[in-house]
Amino acid sequence: MGCTPSINQSGVVRCQESDRSSSDTNPNNHQMNWLEGSFRRMVSSDEAVESGGSTGNSLQIVSCSKSGIVQSDQNTSWMYRERDLKRTSNTLKFGPMCLTLPTIKVLLVFDKEDSQCKALKLAVEKLQYDYVVVTSDTQALDRIRNSHYHLVIVDTRHPSGFDPFLLARSFRLSKDNHYSCFVAVVKRSLAEKEDSLIFKILNAGFDRWFLESCSLTLCLSELILIEGNEIMTRLKLHATQALFTALENSCDAVLVTGKNQEIQYMNQASEKLMGCSAEEMMGKNASQLHRSDSTRTEIVENVNIKKGNDWEGSGFRKRKTAQHTPMWNKVTPVDVHNGANEHTVLVREGRSSSFYSEKSYIPDCAGMNRRQSLARLHTMTIEAPITKVINMLLATQENSPNFVAKDIDKILEILRTSDLYSPQLLGLNQHRRPTDDKLTSDLISSLVMQGQKSGQRRFSHDINQKVSRSSIVSSLASIPSLDSAPRPIVSALEKSMEWSFDIFELERISEKRALTWLGMTVFSSFNACSVLSCDEKTLKSWLTLIEANYYNNPYHNSTHAADVMQATAFFLQKPRLKTIFDPLDEVISLIAAVVHDVNHPGKNSAFLCNTKDELAILYNDLSVLESYHAARAFKLTLSDKNVNILQNLDRDMYQVVRESIIDMVLATEMTKHFEHLSKFVNVLKTIVPNEEAEDDKQLENCQEVLITMSSPENVKLVKRMLIKCADISNAARPTKLCVEWATRITEEYCRQTDEEKAKALPVVMPTFDRTTMSLPKAQLGFIDYFINDMFSSWDAFGDFPELIDHIQSNYQYWKEQDDERQEQEASKEES
Repeated sequence: MGCTPSINQSGVVRCQESDRSSSDTNPNNHQMNWLEGSFRRMVSSDEAVESGGSTGNSLQIVSCSKSGIVQSDQNTSWMYRERDLKRTSNTLKFGPMCLTLPTIKVLLVFDKEDSQCKALKLAVEKLQYDYVVVTSDTQALDRIRNSHYHLVIVDTRHPSGFDPFLLARSFRLSKDNHYSCFVAVVKRSLAEKEDSLIFKILNAGFDRWFLESCSLTLCLSELILIEGNEIMTRLKLHATQALFTALENSCDAVLVTGKNQEIQYMNQASEKLMGCSAEEMMGKNASQLHRSDSTRTEIVENVNIKKGNDWEGSGFRKRKTAQHTPMWNKVTPVDVHNGANEHTVLVREGRSSSFYSEKSYIPDCAGMNRRQSLARLHTMTIEAPITKVINMLLATQENSPNFVAKDIDKILEILRTSDLYSPQLLGLNQHRRPTDDKLTSDLISSLVMQGQKSGQRRFSHDINQKVSRSSIVSSLASIPSLDSAPRPIVSALEKSMEWSFDIFELERISEKRALTWLGMTVFSSFNACSVLSCDEKTLKSWLTLIEANYYNNPYHNSTHAADVMQATAFFLQKPRLKTIFDPLDEVISLIAAVVHDVNHPGKNSAFLCNTKDELAILYNDLSVLESYHAARAFKLTLSDKNVNILQNLDRDMYQVVRESIIDMVLATEMTKHFEHLSKFVNVLKTIVPNEEAEDDKQLENCQEVLITMSSPENVKLVKRMLIKCADISNAARPTKLCVEWATRITEEYCRQTDEEKAKALPVVMPTFDRTTMSLPKAQLGFIDYFINDMFSSWDAFGDFPELIDHIQSNYQYWKEQDDERQEQEASKEES
């Protein structure tokens, strides 16, 4: 400094040597008037600059040093009003970000408060900065450690109490001071005579030097210049840490490359995607890792990231294993100059293993407005082999000719069916002759189709003409009377169709007969007696018999069956399921829920196989328990006409009901969890548009989805998902119920582990060993690996936002419990 700004005709403030007294620290009216007239908003070079201005003019500060003219950041504007300088805006634009400007904090390090210190203090006050003055290096270091200062000004002229160069090095060693600006106040005489002193100051860690001057005007000019250039730049740099944090936690894989396509940055999702660490990939050519899924020239040219073109489409990403993974890609050039881009950003659509996981869970998101679009299903990727095949075909179809795309549609339709290895008996037999001969077709069908019939779906009113839809709807008289029930039971059952229904309270007041009481209420609300053509006495006797055949296990008992039935009923009353289910489908779903775990021994199928149990031998170690539950359910139902709720169905209707109940019960086997989920999601993806739509279009899309999902094959998929979600809905219940169910299933599994260890059997579930058991960790893992994806897809299809809210809340609860447990263990180890 040491120069006075003036304005030339081009609108640029230039500097001249000041002839003002260096001791003039208290400005008089003349100085303030001069300040107002000197600092003006810059105009274009061909416009005249007003030499004076009234109070309130906006000031664009331009100052200079010995080397010439320096302009402050264009985002920093100042207004002189009532003997104070104030910002005209408290925000700072940084690309698309809008940063709130903080109050600038200044640390003045002077061993004594001389005229220079007073001038800077007055200038800081005029600019309304927060400031602190310290007189020793110890005080300065303490201040730096305990608080962040945007600007630190150190007196290097003649300090007697500290070494300013050592102090600067100490500042720089602190990681919290990377975004602070350090300024050295130097003597005028030394700066003019000794160039080496300036280099010594800069090498010590100072960002710039300030030529001693006690002129308020020059101090103001320098401070505003520092804020506009140094401090604002550092605030922007500091904000980039938030951007990098967002990138590191993004589910999408992001790469940033340089001018020659060398990799300069890759986030954690990219590391997982390619199977390589960021250190391994830095500097490598990114173009070698990417290829389009098309051989057409125009597509290849568009995806060529060297040309600086925006491009979006399907492509393949090369992994470390040389495998090419199909995914959606977006390529965006940055800072394009003369056709060349300085950087390129490559984004590849990714997948979060759990959007409620520790990293991504946000408690406040439960209150966000939900988009009722089914398009979010496309963000899910179930990593099954068949899914990878389908994704590759979809990527290939993206840029294929129409005739190829149509063939791929047919291939995808075949792949998404459940009977991939069942021959189609219509048309030509490739090896022999046409199979239109009825005798031959019947023979082959009887041998390979196992009694299954193809064709259109048959509804209950099509099969059994005895029951008309009008009679079903009007059969309100069939609702059983609860007059004989105790008042507490009647009161509890009033909320039987709500998701927050307390099944444990009903278990307590009914003396563990929740299934019978709740079953009569739920079945009556769906007019089960009319659909099945049975009387209420038979239905109640059947419910009583089934409940009596549930063992008194901690978890797999009749209360669990009642809970699954209640969840099923809750799902069935939703409009989207009402649209695709007919009354028979609803009753089938309820029956399957009631019997799905009947006679459960309290041990899983693997235990039965390891102990050579007669059930494992009977069912050849395949779906042992599920097969037994289904078989036992029908054996009990058909054992006596007084309990046979299916006795009045004709042969065809009985067969439909039996096949559907068995299919639903078998779907509860957890070893087939991902298979059922993958099929459900993949079918929805084919009929759901891969974009957000306007409300009218969205409603139209939803209607098309429901029509397509009403096909027999798709209704079967929905039924499987329904009973699966109902069966493991514990994590989606209110926290009180969730915790109780988790405690019960943990006790049952621990009992199995105890017996396995006692009998020297293989321990099927080591997680449930009482000596090492962690209930919170087990629940967190279960939610991460089984609950999140399944309920996300179920919610996208059926619209169950309250379930998602409870899952988020329960995940947070278990996370807090796990953290508390770890803290307790750590404190024990320390003691």
